[in-house]
Amino acid sequence: MSGQSTIVSVDLDDLACYHAIHGLPAPPAASAGVVLERCLPRFLELFEELGVRATFFVIGRDLQRDLAAGGRGAAQLRKALAAGHELANHSFAHAYDMVTWTPAAIYDDLRRCDVLLRGLGARPAGFRAPGYTHDGLLLQQVAALGYRYDASLLPSPSYFAGKLAVIGWMAVKGEKSGSLARGWRSFVGPTRPHFMPECGLWEVPVSVSPVLRVPMVGTFVLGAGGALLLREATERRYLHLELHGLDLADEQGDGYDPVLKRMQPELRTSLTSRLERLRGLLTARGGTASIGGVFV
Repeated sequence: MSGQSTIVSVDLDDLACYHAIHGLPAPPAASAGVVLERCLPRFLELFEELGVRATFFVIGRDLQRDLAAGGRGAAQLRKALAAGHELANHSFAHAYDMVTWTPAAIYDDLRRCDVLLRGLGARPAGFRAPGYTHDGLLLQQVAALGYRYDASLLPSPSYFAGKLAVIGWMAVKGEKSGSLARGWRSFVGPTRPHFMPECGLWEVPVSVSPVLRVPMVGTFVLGAGGALLLREATERRYLHLELHGLDLADEQGDGYDPVLKRMQPELRTSLTSRLERLRGLLTARGGTASIGGVFV
């Protein structure tokens, strides 16, 4: 495995994000903190065991809510900082239609998340857009905060086509997804990191497989049907592995909505299996880095 390089990032999307995508009612208040309070500690324990360094993309509204409720999730984020991980900006509101906003509204949203992260002791230097959907105008606001990189590009036309198919099928059934059926440019382009002089940012795309360009994300890599993709992720020379908090959800003990459990692949595979596959992948890859550890 010599000569490999690995970047690990984790989106800490809360349950409200998934309920919105699937057109489900908002999750109960009692489950609001499940990702920060239950899933995040599992990542931190595994990463400490393996010596992994990662970037955690934090949603500002979730951090604000957590701080108002006693700060148990915030304590885990501070623990992540103390362990050498990076905290980055995943927007405040996690609005999938952010690219339709005015520049002032975009900047205000990003700044609100930035302020909260700095309150924990972080020095944010990067951003990932909700649902990956971004454009030049949004990236200009990212650069205006003094950030050094964006990690929103998911160069996977197949993923975008699949998303459109799901949104269309939901519409046929009279259901509405919170996801945005536009922004195709966010799903095409280079697969390796590159500098964007027009906005002064590094773009650090999520890795995809050859040919079909299936995203190298936990949903596909760690699932029961992801053996080939897991092998590709293990063997490739460069890997930017994107994970989500739900990748280490306990499908039995965390109290997820039964409908969500049927819809989300992560929740149809046991936590034990997902944890074993992730441990094996990271062990085989050897050393890993946060995004900021490479591009800042």
